[in-house]
Amino acid sequence: MRNTIAALLLCLALLSGCQGKGLAVIPQDPHSLDRYALGLRYKQQGRYLLAREQFQLALATSRDMDMSRRCQAEIAAMDRAIREER
Repeated sequence: MRNTIAALLLCLALLSGCQGKGLAVIPQDPHSLDRYALGLRYKQQGRYLLAREQFQLALATSRDMDMSRRCQAEIAAMDRAIREER
C-alpha cells in the first residue's frame, strides 16, 4: 500500500513538472500592429506610398518571423502597385 501511494505521488510530481512547458507566445509590439493596420487602411484607399512606408515601420519593430514576412509581402505588393501606376 505504501509503495502504491509513493508511486502515485511520484507520478503526480513528475506530471506537474511538465506543466507550462509549451509554446512561448511573444506579444507583438503595439506600435508594429498599429503601423501594419494603418498600412492596410492606406492600401485600401489606394495610397500606396503611404502604405509602403507604414509597412516598413511595422517591419522595423516586428518581433517574430510571421509579422516580418507579412510586412515584407505587403511591401513587395506596394512596390508592384506603385510600378503599375507609373
